[in-house]
Amino acid sequence: MVSMLVVDDEIYALKGIAQGIDWSDLPIQSIWEAEDVFQSIRVLEEHPVDLVISDIEMPGMNGLELLRWIRDNKPQTLTIFLTGHARFDYAQEAMHNGCFDYILKPVDHDDLKSIVKRAITEIGMRRERQQIEQLVDANRRQWTSQLPILVERFWQELLAGRVRLSPERLHRQMESYQIPLTASSKVLPVLLSIEQWDIELDARDESIMEYALRKSAAEIILGNWPGTVLQDRNELNMALLYLDESEIADRDLLLRRCAEYVQACQIYFHCRVSCYVGEAAAIGGLAGALERLQHLERANVSAPQSVQDAATQAGIETVGTDTGIPIPSFTDWGALLDNGGHEQLVIQLEETLKRWQVEQASREALELFHYGFLNMLYRAAYLKGFSIYDVYTVQELKDIQAARNSQQLMIWAGRMVTKMGQALAERPRDASAVIAKVKAFIQEHVHTELTRDGIAAHVYRNPAYLSRLFRKETGLSLSDYMTELRIERAKHFLVETNDKVSNIAEEVGYVHFSYFAKLFKKMTGLSPQDYRKKHQNLR
Repeated sequence: MVSMLVVDDEIYALKGIAQGIDWSDLPIQSIWEAEDVFQSIRVLEEHPVDLVISDIEMPGMNGLELLRWIRDNKPQTLTIFLTGHARFDYAQEAMHNGCFDYILKPVDHDDLKSIVKRAITEIGMRRERQQIEQLVDANRRQWTSQLPILVERFWQELLAGRVRLSPERLHRQMESYQIPLTASSKVLPVLLSIEQWDIELDARDESIMEYALRKSAAEIILGNWPGTVLQDRNELNMALLYLDESEIADRDLLLRRCAEYVQACQIYFHCRVSCYVGEAAAIGGLAGALERLQHLERANVSAPQSVQDAATQAGIETVGTDTGIPIPSFTDWGALLDNGGHEQLVIQLEETLKRWQVEQASREALELFHYGFLNMLYRAAYLKGFSIYDVYTVQELKDIQAARNSQQLMIWAGRMVTKMGQALAERPRDASAVIAKVKAFIQEHVHTELTRDGIAAHVYRNPAYLSRLFRKETGLSLSDYMTELRIERAKHFLVETNDKVSNIAEEVGYVHFSYFAKLFKKMTGLSPQDYRKKHQNLR
């Protein structure tokens, strides 16, 4: 609901607007009246007023002087002017001082209601932005005062391989940081993947909001369980659940809590998040467990805002009804291939298939291995953004003899892994190639409403993974890069053309002119109009 003030020295015009127009279909809770500027200032000082409808020509102080007072003292209040003079200089000065709109007398009631309706929409949008800014400010203060620096730094150093894993040293460090673990304890990791923000945030505010998300994860996911939530040096957000040596986590409850967290992030923090729930690992194996979760994240391009359970997608499965021979995790092998470890992968698959030869694996097990292995190769090519037929011939991919026995399967799989490993090594560095594609896509579509999901889909990447990769390569978040590009284009149009500023705002991708003007001034120190005047005069 909004409150409105009507100002006019002509009593019939004043009553005609305040009482003669049916405002009941608009969310207006109170309408104040004033016959001159002095009365209107008293009302503004004594009551909260969202919208002022004012005549310009009045005895004493006129409407333009009232507008300047509002700009200096009540900047959140919008103003609509009524004037009997179709003078451009009046309109120009009014718009320069922040007037929302103006209308010529005699006033058409329907036209005025239409303008008021637009103003009420703008007031609602401003209130929403203010609430978001207040949320960011509140979390900034919390972040400054409560960040558990020592514990976070310990896990950051451990995950980066900079902590000696001797039992004595681990015991001393955990004791000093009051971490309730021993060297033989286990930790269950949950990767918190932030896929998209539904609000505009710069890099600083995004970091603050990520801190708020981690605090929420501590409350919802960990709850009364011992553990911590942190961000590592690669900007991965994660929850670590501490387990005693013999303790088994209540996995069903953990998955339910993660689902609740995903929903809460959408409702309260205006972002889309997925959770990747790992398996309990020894402290020395925690980095490897997180690497497997990152591989699941990179591979997830079709199920946003979800909870992914690594226990159901990786590990060892028993196949073959006659022998019960276990097959390896193709998810883990895919991660090894993705990270340049194709030589190690050849060794592992040879060890596996030699053991199968001794154990006389069934035809069904061999075929299952064959198809799982092919799927791993297809996924590896897909995640790197190229066709598998750039690496193999159709005959190699459809070699029906490959799965006839363990020996043939080992030779075929080893040859296929070697070719894929060499192809990945010979291609341009993945990060640079992907970032180049992203920049080209943004530059081509900067005038449209771009989203992180849409950009990620264009380069076949998970949104959260792409966001971290882009910031690591460029030093900017995706939103900051788009903002800089749009403002640079707007500066060019302002200087090189005489197009209306509102048209230029739309041309560079901003639907709301007021937001564009505020952002432009924040980036350049000048309003769009002042920037145009300054730089066109220099030509």
